[in-house]
Amino acid sequence: MAAISLYALRDLTSANHQLQEISRSLEAVQGLETAVAKSMTPLTAYLVDRAQGGHQRFEASINDVESRLQGCGGASCHGISGQPRAMAEGLIPYIRAIKDRASIVFATGESPTAQDKVRALHEINRQGEDANRQLGRMTSTLLLRVALLQRQSQETSRRATILILVSITLVLVVATMAAYLLSRRVLGHIGDLVTGTRHIMQGNLEYRVAPTGRDEIGQLARSFNAMAQEIQEHRAHLERTVEAKTAELRQAQDSLIQSEKLASIGLLASGVAHELNNPLTSILMNVNLLMEDALDQPALRAELQRIGEDAVRCRRIIDDLRDFSRRQQLEIAPTDLNRLVQEALGLIGAQLELHGINVLSGLSPDIPSVPCDPARMEQVLANVLVNAVQAMPEGGTLTVATAPRAGCAEISVQDTGPGIPAGIRSKIFDPFFTTKPQGTGLGLSIVYRIMEAHGGRVEVKSVTREDPRTGALHPVGTEVVLALPLRAKSAEAEMLPGP
Repeated sequence: MAAISLYALRDLTSANHQLQEISRSLEAVQGLETAVAKSMTPLTAYLVDRAQGGHQRFEASINDVESRLQGCGGASCHGISGQPRAMAEGLIPYIRAIKDRASIVFATGESPTAQDKVRALHEINRQGEDANRQLGRMTSTLLLRVALLQRQSQETSRRATILILVSITLVLVVATMAAYLLSRRVLGHIGDLVTGTRHIMQGNLEYRVAPTGRDEIGQLARSFNAMAQEIQEHRAHLERTVEAKTAELRQAQDSLIQSEKLASIGLLASGVAHELNNPLTSILMNVNLLMEDALDQPALRAELQRIGEDAVRCRRIIDDLRDFSRRQQLEIAPTDLNRLVQEALGLIGAQLELHGINVLSGLSPDIPSVPCDPARMEQVLANVLVNAVQAMPEGGTLTVATAPRAGCAEISVQDTGPGIPAGIRSKIFDPFFTTKPQGTGLGLSIVYRIMEAHGGRVEVKSVTREDPRTGALHPVGTEVVLALPLRAKSAEAEMLPGP
């Protein structure tokens, strides 16, 4: 096939080269015809109209004709035949004769006469016609050469076609035999790859194809295994990403539900506190009056004292309701969180000593000033610290730390109490939910609202003894993380529970 192609290519290239040369020759001949015709125009115009500049235009035209003749006669652009070149050289006498007669036409003075100029113009026209006939013969000769080359190209194509058909037939026979032999060897390996593809499509990403060697099939098998491994890793990464995003979405949904719940309960609590405050005040006053009248009745006095204590407890609950529902504007100021933590620990110092609680402090010196309401944040810390102390009635360790994080500052409070059971962890921020006999269940709800008003968040991590992950890395206890943004929340009218 290569020899046939080279043979046909050589002949076709030669014919194409000659056709290109003939094409250039035809262009040169057409250019000569145009130039000769153009040189006649100034002569006629000069004799008829005495047009100015005719002599200069003629000189330019005739010089162009001579230049073309020199280029045509000296260039090898006529293929194998040199006849067109000889014809081109034969045009030179005609052009010279035209040039000589033109000197008579443009001559000035009485001699030559007008009749002589007309006669000279006729002779110039005859010379031009002879030159055109010569150019026509040149064109015919070139066209005959083109026809000959076309016949040669057709003959070459016909022979090449026959040889190619014979070669193709032989190649097809050999290829069929080779394909049959190779297919028996390759199809088995291809079948293994198809089976592997089906397993992957069915979700079995652990399926692998056994490589057969270092040939292309073996490389394909290894590439298939690498693809399956990459898909398996990618799916695992996607599953982890979906789980993380689902957890974030669930947390955001829980925060939204909690915010809506706190807002509605806050409105209800405001009305309830207002309606109950006056009756309780009346009850306490009447109880005090009755106790003065029952000085000589110890049993009645004791019962009245118990009623008074219950009324005081109800008033304390009402005060908590007011704290929960009352709203006032945040007073944002740059605050040193380390100093705030130390002051909050100082407020509960007596309780820490009473319960025998050891305090570990991990305050970061790199934490910047944080824009917040110091009074409200002190209220938050007091609630969280009191809860931690109450979780360790028989002593323990209280760890308080601060640390800068990406875009926020964190305060963590960790106790070594029994932890929060998994069944109630989702309810700890609900108003009035408490596990303490004397608690109102509003402390963490107020903490949540204050942190939300600052644009921060509250996270509670708790481990009990029943949790399977309990160990050195997950000690029993509860950790509350308070995160405050380093930039103040843009809300001039932001309101939150007052003291």
